[in-house]
Amino acid sequence: MKAMMLGVGAVGSVTAEILADSDEFDQVILADLNLERAKRTEKKISKDKVVVQKVDASDVDGMAKAFKGIDIILNGVIPRFNLKIMEACVKAKTNYADMAWDIAPDTTKPGQVVKETPAWNQLRMDEDWKKAGLTGMIGLGCDPGLSNIFARMGADRLDRVRKIFVRDGDNGQVEGHKFAPLWSPETLIEEVLMPATIYSDGQYRKLPAFSGKEMFEFPEPVGTLPIYNVDHEEAETLPTFIGQVLGKGCDYCDFKIALDDSYVEAIQMLGMLGLDSPNKIDVKGAKVAPRDVVAACLPDPSTLGERAKGDCAIGTITKGFKDGQEVSYYIWVQLNHQQTFKKYGHSATGYSVGTPLAIAAILFAQGKIPQKGVFPPEMLDPEPWPAMLKKYGMPVHTLEQKYY
Repeated sequence: MKAMMLGVGAVGSVTAEILADSDEFDQVILADLNLERAKRTEKKISKDKVVVQKVDASDVDGMAKAFKGIDIILNGVIPRFNLKIMEACVKAKTNYADMAWDIAPDTTKPGQVVKETPAWNQLRMDEDWKKAGLTGMIGLGCDPGLSNIFARMGADRLDRVRKIFVRDGDNGQVEGHKFAPLWSPETLIEEVLMPATIYSDGQYRKLPAFSGKEMFEFPEPVGTLPIYNVDHEEAETLPTFIGQVLGKGCDYCDFKIALDDSYVEAIQMLGMLGLDSPNKIDVKGAKVAPRDVVAACLPDPSTLGERAKGDCAIGTITKGFKDGQEVSYYIWVQLNHQQTFKKYGHSATGYSVGTPLAIAAILFAQGKIPQKGVFPPEMLDPEPWPAMLKKYGMPVHTLEQKYY
């Protein structure tokens, strides 16, 4: 099979390296608008089956031409290009997987009910993709991605699901930088400043950004960290697909992430100054988006792995009933930044997001993902995932708790 990694940054380079080492793909194309970045990864992999190609994610016709003859496109660019990339995939008749979807189009205010979550901008393509005989997997990174699969694993063990909590904790620091996101700065700024989606009482609702602060005890050595409600993909699909499509039920779902107080203050200040805006403004004759300027001022996440220290843990708590008894399953993965860089040459953040996308591509190539259409990670068969994750240094941990 042939795979194209579209976007070869801190995360896409991880996916590309794993695919290049796999037996399932005889060609891996590193596609990026920034050829120098793609060539760095090509040089690191140093295999004949890896080639570099310049591709512009804003050019549908150009992408459709580039996608011809490719079995699967792995999307590692920022989510606002997803719809164009998927359109190009349909034109080229190629399969698709991404790591996140674009939550920005949702303009629902805090306190209001969400009429339709942004996930449906891609999910509504389901019937067209089924008719075309194509597979479109969305949100297949770590969170979303593994977090959704872990929710499914927990749900499969329960007779009925009551609540789903996704928790992301990272005590990591980057030497030499007071503010240095280990994933896309644009995505970070966008997610955390938007009103957060939760599911409660049969409806998707919005809460204020940075609301719901609490202390959460992550597995050691991550430890206890302050967590906040943040707008994230899992809360948009898990209640519908686990609760309704799979028939397990779901009364409540939210996503919370650990954020250092200094990060919260810095990001809030960006919002207050309007520096989070993706809309271009005129600055001395040049048209620039404030958010792009902020991102350009921050270090490239793909260069930070060696200086990142600390640990991260990402997982899902699924609560419900089994044989009439209330039970919860906390299922998670955790990584150490320094150990991950030493072994794989990437930060734990980049590695944990890029690896699930690669695993999905390998399982697809092996015929273990037979579904057609467009669907979120919780609709995948979770059975092969623990063994695959262990193979790539991300063993799955499970804590079962019973309530009497």
